[in-house]
Amino acid sequence: MRRTTAVICEFNPIHPGHRHLLKLAGSGGDAVVCVMSGHFTQRGTPALFDKYSRAEAAVRCGADLVVEMPWPWCGSGAEDFARGGCAAARGIGAESMTFGSETADLPMLERGAEIRASEEFARRMREAERTFRNGGNGTLFDAVMREMGIQPGGGNDRLGIEYVRFGRAMGMSAFRPVRRMTGTPSAGELRAAYRAGGMDSLRPLLAEEAVEPLSLAAVCREEEFERLLFAHARLRLGESEEGDLLRYAARLAGTVTDPASFMERLPTKKYTAARIRRELLRSLIGPGDPSENPRFTVLLAANEGGRALLSGLRRREFEGRIPVIVKPADTSDLDQAAARQYALHRRADEVYAFLTGLESGAWMKKSPAML
Repeated sequence: MRRTTAVICEFNPIHPGHRHLLKLAGSGGDAVVCVMSGHFTQRGTPALFDKYSRAEAAVRCGADLVVEMPWPWCGSGAEDFARGGCAAARGIGAESMTFGSETADLPMLERGAEIRASEEFARRMREAERTFRNGGNGTLFDAVMREMGIQPGGGNDRLGIEYVRFGRAMGMSAFRPVRRMTGTPSAGELRAAYRAGGMDSLRPLLAEEAVEPLSLAAVCREEEFERLLFAHARLRLGESEEGDLLRYAARLAGTVTDPASFMERLPTKKYTAARIRRELLRSLIGPGDPSENPRFTVLLAANEGGRALLSGLRRREFEGRIPVIVKPADTSDLDQAAARQYALHRRADEVYAFLTGLESGAWMKKSPAML
C-alpha cells in the first residue's frame, strides 16, 4: 500500500500555488490525501464555491483523495482547525503531512511546536491577553513566540506549528513545509476578483485544471450571508447570551439598520471580525466541541488511486481510525458521539444550501466526484 501524505486545506478557491503544493506533495510517490474544509472556513465565512466542486478541482490539480474537515473544526481558529485536520488525516491513515509555509524552516517549526505545547507558552499567552488590548490571537501568538525565540513568518507558519504539534501527538512521523509561491494572487485576491467580475475575472487567476469544475459550482451569495448573520444577531441574540462576543454582536445589531453596516462595524480593538463571525456561526449552526477530535469524515472526491487507498483503508485497523461517509446510509453505523457530530455537519450544509439558493437536503443527495 502506498504511503500517504496529508494536505490540510481550504482551496477557497484553488490557485497555481495550491497546485504547486499538491504536485510537490506527491513527487516522491506518496498518495496525496487532502483534508479540506467543508462549506465554512477559518475566517468565519462560507466558502465561495461548494465543497464538492472544490474537491474535484483539487483532484484535477494533483490530489488522490479529498475528504472533509467537518463543522465546527473547519470554522474554527488555528488551534482547533489544525486539531480537526490532523485528526481526520490520521483517521484515514496519513503518515506524514505537507503544508505551505512562509519560511519552510522545519527545525524552527518543530521547535515552535514544542514551545506551543508547553505550560510556559500557555502562561505567557494568558498574560498577553490580559495586558494587550489590541490585536487578535495571531498577533499575540507571534509576540509570545518571538519572546521565546521563534520567528513565525506569518499565518501559514502559525498553522504549520500547530500541524506539527497535533500531527506528532497523533502519530505522524514526517512533516514537509513548502515555501509559498510568490508573485501569484492569494485566495483572498481571487475571491475579490470573483466578486468584482464573476468567472470572467476569476478564470485567468485559477489553476487551469480548476476552471471547469468551479464554473459549474454552486456559489455562495455573500449578501445573503451578511443578511443572515445580521438577522440572527438582531432577532435571536440578546443580553442573556453567555458569551461576551455574542452580547456585543446583539447590541451592535440593534444600533444599525442594514447588514453591510453590521459587518463593517464587527471588529473591535481586541477581537477580529473573523473571531466574531465564528462565534455568530457557532450560535447559528450549533457549537459542537472543537476541542474533541472529529469522529467521522465525508468523501468528497477521488481518482483511481484514491479509490484504491480508500478500499485498503476499509481493511485496516489502527489507532485513531475514523469512518469515511460516502453516502447517507453509511451514517447508520456511527456511534452516538459521531452521530451527534454528524447532525451538526448536516446543519452546516443546510445553512450553505440556503446561502446558495438550493433546496433543503441538496447536499445530502450529492455524490462524491469520482475521476
